[in-house]
Amino acid sequence: MDANGDVGALSEADLIARVLGGGKPTAVEREVGHRLSRVPAWQRRALGHAGLVREHGLSPERAARLEAVWELAERWQPDERPAIASPRDAVLLLERLRARRAEEVVAILLDARQRPIAIESVAVGSVNASRLQPRDVFGTALRYGAVSVILGHNHPSGDPSPSRADRLVTAQLRAAGEMLGVSVLDHVIIARRAHFSFRDAENWDGDVAA
Repeated sequence: MDANGDVGALSEADLIARVLGGGKPTAVEREVGHRLSRVPAWQRRALGHAGLVREHGLSPERAARLEAVWELAERWQPDERPAIASPRDAVLLLERLRARRAEEVVAILLDARQRPIAIESVAVGSVNASRLQPRDVFGTALRYGAVSVILGHNHPSGDPSPSRADRLVTAQLRAAGEMLGVSVLDHVIIARRAHFSFRDAENWDGDVAA
């Protein structure tokens, strides 16, 4: 279809390709459009500009263009992002950590209805108090206007059981979150075939951070 064709007849993949490349997108742009069309609407905000550049290879200019189009679509249509209502929901957003060979700490940033705003990597390496500081998590959370966060990190060893350092850092971050008004709803440890949820294991629903 040429540049003057009926855009109403185009697939979402073709429309994204046009956003990236104009009226006559290249084969590469059509392939990228096809890949991006499979990103669920509720995950687009979490992906954001940085994710489009880092994970999908877009130039900063094209990422900004597509991010603006997606933002308009969100404003014109009801928000379809589901709330993160359980540790399992969080695990689904952290699946990529299962294959990571190095430990990585990720923060899922949530709005007032516990819907994901963004997913940000906040540290790489083993979890300990010297490596992971409250500012790493809450600086990012405050910048996005998040009301709460869910922390996640992986254990490449395959054992999701929390270490002493995991427990210490978790307690420190919960306390810092209480002071800043940004609740830590859970800390999920991901292994290749299993996961551990502090919320489930330690009954955080009925607990108050120290």
